[in-house]
Parts: sequence; structure tokens; C-alpha cells
Amino acid sequence: MKITIVKNEVRNLNISHLKNTSRNPNDWQSAGVSEYCFYAYLSTFFNKTTILDVGTRVGGSALALSYNPQNNIRSYDIVEQGASSIKKENISWHISNFMEDIDIDWDNVSIIVIDVGPHDGKQERIMMDWLKDKGWKGILIHDDIGPDWPLIQKMWEDIDEEKYDVTDFAHFSGTGIVNFGNLHEVEIV
Repeated sequence: MKITIVKNEVRNLNISHLKNTSRNPNDWQSAGVSEYCFYAYLSTFFNKTTILDVGTRVGGSALALSYNPQNNIRSYDIVEQGASSIKKENISWHISNFMEDIDIDWDNVSIIVIDVGPHDGKQERIMMDWLKDKGWKGILIHDDIGPDWPLIQKMWEDIDEEKYDVTDFAHFSGTGIVNFGNLHEVEIV
């Protein structure tokens, strides 16, 4: 499948209805400051798929990824931080490690967002190695790949797969996508 990401379409996407549902509306800023327009936009390339959000926090990423109501979002964190109070039909909240969830239909997972603390690059690498060993292919998104997070930035630089830095129309702290397993043809215009 070809995924053509049009920067101006991301920047002009109206996601205000999701912002009003959010636990932290201040996080919902324009593309290039906040990643949520990009996440919502990317969700429109897939229908009836599963999207994993790893690192729930207060649920903003999962909420943005739920923009396309035909997809199911499974959000994971190891500690409840209030996101489960957000009620949306296509989001399920899980207090667990996604790598231990036997209920995931991996053949139907198209996007995985990884945004976990403490932003040391170690957990992210463990997750990517686990996904590679599993044979998963799809779009993998990393947040906080910019210079403010040097350990994540180093991890990002060491990724061998086809990757794209989309920071200028996603999150100011650095957002990158990996065409994990080269399943898709990705173009950014």
C-alpha cells in the first residue's frame, strides 16, 4: 500500500472535537507543535485495523489515533494515569505490557506508536527487537527523537529500516516514522 503524507493536509486537519474529550486540552496544539494532527491523519490511511498506542499517559495519543472510527485503538501503560476515564467506542485501555498481551491479532496491527518514559532509548530498542523477532510489519512511530532527548535521538539514528523525520508537522520534540519491514511505500509531500 502507498501512503502519501501531505504536510499541508496534516496541518489543516480539524481535530477540535477530540481536544474537547481530552484530559489535557493544552496538549492539543497545531501540527509542528503537537503530534496529534499527524496521528489522526495517519489513522485515515487504514480501515478496520488495530493501532497500538504504547505509553498511554493521559490518553492523548490514543484519542488522536481514534480519529478514524473504523479502527480499534489498544492503548497500553504500566500505570493508570487517568486515561481510562475517556470513553470512546474504538479505544480500549490496558494496564499491561503490550508484548505480553496474547489477545492482540498481530496480523491486523497496522500502526504502533511508542512514547514511553524515561526516554532512554533502551525500552524502545527492546520493543523494536521484539517486534522484529515476531515478524511484525507496519508503520512504527517514535516520539521525542529530537535533541532534547539525546538517548532517544541516538536510538533513532541507529535504526536501519526506512525512516522519516516528520517533526516539522508533528511534535516539536521530534517525531519519526519507521516503515517497519518495508510493508508500505511511503511518500511525504
